[in-house]
Amino acid sequence: MKMNILLVDDNKHFIEALRFMIQEHFADRVTQIFIAYNGVECMEVLHKQSIDIIFMDKEMPIMNGTETTKKVVDMYRDIKIIAVSFHSELQDITQMLEAGARNYIIKEEITKEIIEKCLVKF
Repeated sequence: MKMNILLVDDNKHFIEALRFMIQEHFADRVTQIFIAYNGVECMEVLHKQSIDIIFMDKEMPIMNGTETTKKVVDMYRDIKIIAVSFHSELQDITQMLEAGARNYIIKEEITKEIIEKCLVKF
């Protein structure tokens, strides 16, 4: 089954790197990749598009990843959220998981294999 993915992060370089990695290794599983640079843009995309999985940054301007994750989980229960962050402190991880993220990935540790594990449950 092909999926629509939404990348939500205020770091344009990270978004481009993650998009490239997904397109390079998992193009056969992806219909489309959408981009949002903050939580408000994320919610706008969700109102217009059917999304299966979100890679959500924790720290963003306007509406951060924790607040956005809570809203997405409340409104769209079927969307799988993977938190991504440079922060590896337990408090940060706990906040995102309690908000409803299904997994938490440290940005520096993202590999093809880690993305595979996130997508395989689909």
